Amino acid sequence: MKTARLLLVDDHPIVREGLKTFLDLQNDLVVIAEASDLAGGLEQATLHQPDLIVLDLQLPDGNALKFLASFKTVAPQTKVLILTSFIDDFWVQEAMREGAVGYVLKHSGPKALLDYIRAALRGERPLDPSAVKALNQDKKHPLEELTRRERDILMLIAQGLSNKQIAQELGIAEKTVKTHATSIFTKLNVRDRVQAALLVKDLEV
Repeated sequence: MKTARLLLVDDHPIVREGLKTFLDLQNDLVVIAEASDLAGGLEQATLHQPDLIVLDLQLPDGNALKFLASFKTVAPQTKVLILTSFIDDFWVQEAMREGAVGYVLKHSGPKALLDYIRAALRGERPLDPSAVKALNQDKKHPLEELTRRERDILMLIAQGLSNKQIAQELGIAEKTVKTHATSIFTKLNVRDRVQAALLVKDLEV
């Protein structure tokens, strides 16, 4: 039985360690490298030429979508499986369009995850049921979810302004800025200001 060689790219050490320990117990799988960001993932993919990259969607140095083409350039025979906590019609559709072989969620059970990984290695297209539903929806840019005010605030966040500075710039209360920022993070499926700013850059707003 051929042992498939995997590269894990995720910014959470606990997630990587848990996945590595679990996957290395399988007779047909071995984790040969790990990375905590996209730059490291590209480096490891170039060096090791793995059979499959298990790639988180949101990473410290950007959104994985714009790096999928780069992965295919440095490791053209390598398949890329998105493993994320985020489920959104736009991201699912874009991930598949950019060359991911599948899109699965971190809350998948151990057996389901193994099935997804093995399906990807066989050349199939493993999708979480929620991702299947998303693929059947009309594609919608995530920024379309934002109100005009939220878009204005997001642009200022991307410029590095603090909540206080944004409040002064727009002539609104700082508390209002915080409320809008929370709504922005929720709608864009990002954790914080840094990821929101990176998302703006990635989408070339």
